[in-house]
Amino acid sequence: MKIRILNKIVLLLMAGGMLLLPACGGSAHTDHSGHSADAHSEEEHDAHEGHNHEPGSLEAVKEELAENQVLVTPQQMKSVNIETGHPSLEKLSDVIKTFGNVALPPASEASVSPFIGGVVTNIRVIEGDRVQKEQVLAYIEHPDVLALQQDYLKAMNQDKYLNQEYNRQSRLLRDSVNAARTFQRIEAEYNNNRAQLQSLKQRLQMINIAAEGISPENMSGRYPLLAPVSGYVNAVMANSGVFVPAEKEVFHVADYRQVHLDLKVYEKDLPLIEEGQPLTFRLANNSVADVLRGTVLKKSKRFDPEARTALVHAEITDRNDELLPGMAVVAYIQNGEEAVWALPEEAIVAAEGKHFVFRVVEEPHEDEHSHESHVGHEHAEETGHEHGETHDHEEEGQHAEYVIFERIEVMTGVSQAGMTEVMLDDEHLQKAAFAVNNAEALMSEMKKGGAGGHHGHNH
Repeated sequence: MKIRILNKIVLLLMAGGMLLLPACGGSAHTDHSGHSADAHSEEEHDAHEGHNHEPGSLEAVKEELAENQVLVTPQQMKSVNIETGHPSLEKLSDVIKTFGNVALPPASEASVSPFIGGVVTNIRVIEGDRVQKEQVLAYIEHPDVLALQQDYLKAMNQDKYLNQEYNRQSRLLRDSVNAARTFQRIEAEYNNNRAQLQSLKQRLQMINIAAEGISPENMSGRYPLLAPVSGYVNAVMANSGVFVPAEKEVFHVADYRQVHLDLKVYEKDLPLIEEGQPLTFRLANNSVADVLRGTVLKKSKRFDPEARTALVHAEITDRNDELLPGMAVVAYIQNGEEAVWALPEEAIVAAEGKHFVFRVVEEPHEDEHSHESHVGHEHAEETGHEHGETHDHEEEGQHAEYVIFERIEVMTGVSQAGMTEVMLDDEHLQKAAFAVNNAEALMSEMKKGGAGGHHGHNH
């Protein structure tokens, strides 16, 4: 009987011990590791979130890029000269290749010479300066400038006297008090003086002195040389203190905004040239320059029998500051019948036996929300500076501007005049924007991004 009671007590104690084991085990694990299971789970969650990026940042956008897409910032595009544009219809099937140079019409350049020779003083410009019409370039000093103003004042005073005498003699003649000969003599003197007065006024105008403002108190021994046209000073041919004779060129000013093309077209191609035909051209000594556009203006009637060419004038549609008079160009006049969709040669990249272009799928924009966020950020920045805090704007990266390009494969056709035919059957592609130069840089950036694995992270 005692044995049975003891066995029941042992069984009860064993059962109680088994019930306490899980709780004790949990407590022991907590004491040993210093962390609970929940804390460990939070650590893993925090570690995982360490790879996430702020919404709207460049890194967050890159995470979402497709395999054939690449993201670049406006600063990157500017640094490697990437520009965007649209496909254009070009008549590449038949073009006329010509050579020529950038030229200026005679009315767009001018020589500045003194009307009265003298000493050059107070030169106010140097070569390359932009000047406006009638801006002072320098001054010319000479005693003849004073003498001319003195003669003008004498003629003015004489005019007043002769005018009064002429009126008096005219009244006497009407009253038959004076002889006609006396009146005729005064009339001749009066008219001669008025002619001299007008001549002196014109001479003063030629040296840029207003005759109406001359008085004995403000006569000057110098006069200004003014720019006859707006443009750039491309030559300064004197220095201060040098005597220059009359009509010697001291400055040369040219308005480069009016540059055009003078193209030499061979005799056999002249019948094919018509006014209004489009053309493309590049600088002859810079094969990597952008393709520029123009339009045929007119054919010159002058023919060069030795070179067997005639001059064709063309207007430049795409003007830029790099086009200077005298630069040699190679131009392609389009006179084909069928127009095809084309992009500049630098817009097309050849790789793995295929041809690719980069289409713009997303461009930078700023909506109302981003503007408000930006204003709020500026306020926070000012507050931070007041408390001695600093912020890293690049790390925040919110509302960053960027352009996303998508690489697409295209079939190409004829290449002429710096343009290449691309088969764009889709109307959306015909209206889309593409990278039109240095597409190679986008290809390199896309490969670099793929190698870096910005489409995902390994944990």
